[in-house]
Amino acid sequence: MKLLHYTSLRHLLFASLLTLISIPVFYILLNNIFVHSIDRDLRMQAAQLPSTLSIIQTEADLRLWQELDNDLEIKPFDSVHFIGKPFTIEKKPANGQEMEDFRILQKKVQIMGKPYVVGIESSMFEKEDLIQAILIIQLGILLLLLAGTVVINYMIHKRIWRPFYKSLSYLKAFNIDSNSNQQPEVLKILEFKELSSSIKQLSIRVRQAYYSQKEFIENASHELQTPLTVLKFKLELLLQDRNLSNEQGSLVADMYREIDQMQQLNSNLLLLSKIENKQFGSEETVEVEPLIEEVSEDLALLAQSKNQQLKVVSCQVPVVLAGTNKALFKIMVGNLLTNAIQYSATGSIIAIKLSANRLQISNPGSPLGVPADNIFKRFVRHNKQKGNGLGLSIVQTIASYHGYSVSYDYLDGRHQFTITWAS
Repeated sequence: MKLLHYTSLRHLLFASLLTLISIPVFYILLNNIFVHSIDRDLRMQAAQLPSTLSIIQTEADLRLWQELDNDLEIKPFDSVHFIGKPFTIEKKPANGQEMEDFRILQKKVQIMGKPYVVGIESSMFEKEDLIQAILIIQLGILLLLLAGTVVINYMIHKRIWRPFYKSLSYLKAFNIDSNSNQQPEVLKILEFKELSSSIKQLSIRVRQAYYSQKEFIENASHELQTPLTVLKFKLELLLQDRNLSNEQGSLVADMYREIDQMQQLNSNLLLLSKIENKQFGSEETVEVEPLIEEVSEDLALLAQSKNQQLKVVSCQVPVVLAGTNKALFKIMVGNLLTNAIQYSATGSIIAIKLSANRLQISNPGSPLGVPADNIFKRFVRHNKQKGNGLGLSIVQTIASYHGYSVSYDYLDGRHQFTITWAS
C-alpha cells in the first residue's frame, strides 16, 4: 500500500466514523432541544389556566371551552392515572388517519369546586418533520465535508509527498556507471531537503567506492598476472633442466600447477567483478545451437582424453536470444560442459539438450558431497582436487545478468543443470 493511500485511508476512516457517530448524537440532542421547547410551551399554557378557569361558571361553559380548544382534554381527577411531568403518547389526531406522537402535560385544577385534570397536548408531527429535514441537511453537509476533506487531503498529501516519490524514482533509476548527479526538485520542506541532500551525498560516496573498488580489482589483477606469468616461464625453464632429480621435478611440476590455478582464479575473479559491475554489453543476438556446437568442438579434446562423448540433442526450430552477450553466454556453456567433463568418469556420455526455452546439460556421477543449495556459491567444490570453486558461481552470475534462471537436480544417477529463459 502506498504511503499516500495509507494516510488518506486513515483520514477517511476517521471522518466516516466521526460522521456515523455525530448523526445519532446530533439527532438525540436536537430531539431533546425540541422536546424541552414543547415542554416549555406547555408549561406556559398551563400557567394561563387560572385566568381561563375564573370565567368557567357552568357545565355549558366547560363544554364550550373544550370545543373551542382542541388541544385540551378535561376529565375528572384520577390519582392513579395522573402524571405530574410531561410525557409522550402515540394516538390519532382528530382529523388524521395515521398515528402521531403527542406531548402532554397534565394539570390538576378545581372547576366549580370539583377536582379535574386538564391535559394540554401538543403534536410532535411538525417537530419530527423539522428534525428529519435538519438531519438530511446535516447529513448532506457532513458528506460534502467528508468528500471535500478527503479530496483536499489527497491533493495536499500528493503535492507534499511528490518530492519523496521523485527521490524514490531517482533511486530506482540510479545507475552507478552514470555521472549524472541530477536530483529531483523539492518543496520548501526541511525534511525533504535533508532527504535530497542525503541521497546526493550517498550517490557520490557510492560512486567513489565503486570506482575505487573497480580500479583496485583491475590493478590487482593486472599486477598479479605479470609475476605469475614470469613464475610459470621460469618453472618451465627449470623443468627443462636435465640435472633435476625426479623428486625435484615433481615439486616443480606441483608448483607449476598451483601457479596455473592461481592464474585461472585471478582471471575468474576479475570476470565475476566485471559481470557484477555490468561492464559487459548485452545488446547482441545469439544463435544458441551454433554456439553450443562451437563450445563442444573446443572441449572435444578434453572429453576425448577421458574417452567421453558429448551428445547434443538439438531443437527442431532455431533458438535465438536477443539482448545477450555472446562472449558471456559462451563462457556460461563452457563452464557447465567443463564441469560435466571433469566430474564424469571415463567413458561417460554427457548429454546436451536444447529446447525453445531451456538448455540442459547432464552427466553421470555420484551424489554431491555438499548441499545442493550451496553448489552455486563461490569456492564450494564437490571434489577438492578439481577446479577453483568459481565455475558454477560464474554460471549463475551470467544467468542472473541476462535474466535467466539456473537450477540443479540429481535424477537417476545423473547431475543435471538447467538454464531457462523466456521463450
